[in-house]
Order: sequence, then structure tokens, then C-alpha cells
Amino acid sequence: MRRSSLQETDEGQLIALAAEGDREAFGQLYEKYVFKVFRHIYYLANDVQVAEDLTAQTFLNALEAIHRYEMRGVPFLAWLLRIAYNLTMNHKKLQKNNGTAQLPETVHAEGSFYSPEETCEAKVNGERIWEGVRHLRGDQRQVIVMRFVDGLSYPDIAQVLGKSVGAVRVIQYRALSALRRMLEGEDLGYYSKSRAS
Repeated sequence: MRRSSLQETDEGQLIALAAEGDREAFGQLYEKYVFKVFRHIYYLANDVQVAEDLTAQTFLNALEAIHRYEMRGVPFLAWLLRIAYNLTMNHKKLQKNNGTAQLPETVHAEGSFYSPEETCEAKVNGERIWEGVRHLRGDQRQVIVMRFVDGLSYPDIAQVLGKSVGAVRVIQYRALSALRRMLEGEDLGYYSKSRAS
């Protein structure tokens, strides 16, 4: 199959071709999702090198297991993120990450209506929010990243985490409540202690 015709195939066809050993089809899936997988791991690991390594490992594992992937209404991205999540959690168990890596600048104020002061304030607010996210418990941070960074639905997040949709909603509610308390009271010290215990 030529590249031009592969580009026109839908995701289901690409997955089927990749499962049959078509490396070009898998390459297209890789190109489509590599940034999202990398970003997801980076927000969990807070380390660029670790995120790069685990992203590569995620796609290697996916390539080896793609023949077992079943389309049951769960997006392929959710399946990849499940692999990425498991690898990241295993890595964190083996290597206690001290969290010194910088988070990316996630708030960009664009357009002619923003003054330099507003742009600076937006950047500082974004950094405060992500600093708060870094201090959430593991499952809370995971849900916030998947919901607001990866844009996954509640059912997709539930599938990745192996939890019910109701449990995901509760985790998100608790995470947002904790973030609100941290931002209102700058209570990061408390959450640093609670994460360590």
C-alpha cells in the first residue's frame, strides 16, 4: 500500500494494518499520538529525559502488543495512555523522582488585547496552577492531566485507570478542591508532606 493511500485510511484500518505487521501504518499512528503520549508522561514524571525514554518504551510495548488491541469503543489514545501510565508508575516506584524538573510554560497569552503585564500575570498564574498539580496525590494528578491536558472523556479516563466513571468524577472533584485550597491558601507545604507519607 502506498503512503498516499495510507494517509487516507481511517484509524481503525491503520490499527488493523499495524496488527498485521505493517510498520508504515504503525508509523502513522506513532506520528499522530507521540506528542500526546510524551506530554502526558512529562506531566506525570516532571523530567524531559524520562518522558522521552518512557514515550519510546510506550510505543515499543504498543508495537509488540497491537495484535491484542481490540476496538471496543475505547480510543486508541486511551490504550496508549494506559501503557504510558503503567510504565510511568513502574518507573516512579523504581526511581524516587525528586520533582526538580521545570514544568513547561502552559499559559500563553496571545493577541493584541494583552499587555505585557497581563501576559506576565497569566504566566505566573499558570505556573502556580501546575505547581499545585505537581503536589496532588498520584491518582488526582493523573485524572487532572488526562481530563484537562489530554482532553479525555470520563469513560476513557475510567478505562485507562481501571476505575468506574463515578470514581473518576470523585477523584477529579477532590483534586480540584485540593487545588482550590492550595491556590487560596498557598498550602503547598501541607501537600508536600502528605505526598511523602
